[in-house]
Amino acid sequence: MAIKDVQKYIDEWGLVETSDEESEKPIYRKPGFEGIRSFGEMEQIFSQFIREHRDAKRLNRAQVGMMVGLHETIFARYERAFSKLQATRLIHLCEILGCSPVEMIHAAAPHFFGESRKEADDKLKLVLRILDMPASTASGLLSMIEGLVGEDRTSEQPSR
Repeated sequence: MAIKDVQKYIDEWGLVETSDEESEKPIYRKPGFEGIRSFGEMEQIFSQFIREHRDAKRLNRAQVGMMVGLHETIFARYERAFSKLQATRLIHLCEILGCSPVEMIHAAAPHFFGESRKEADDKLKLVLRILDMPASTASGLLSMIEGLVGEDRTSEQPSR
């Protein structure tokens, strides 16, 4: 059953009406630290992220294209933000490039991680450290944090 007052939902979640060249109708988005990035701007950030991580691994486009099952020229479209990066392709590229999808999302939308750039960056560093922890350490840390925080947060509460 749908909620009755969508405007109340929009207000509670801090969404603002905006436009994007990809949509003919107004859309609602959550502002980031520098306002609202267009979908195109986020695609550019994803493209740069892929290119930088590919270069850091000393792989060329043909090599990465082969690993993702694409011809080099087709793969290059992702690095030029000509083709949109689907979530499944994003995950696949992160597998190949040895990075976390969390890093790529942080690059395009850091406001999901905190109220300020520093808070967002600190939380990303924490998440990456947790991902590198042995399972037993992560389990112990989770128990400790749950003891400090108390009840689990529910999805009913607005979050970043």
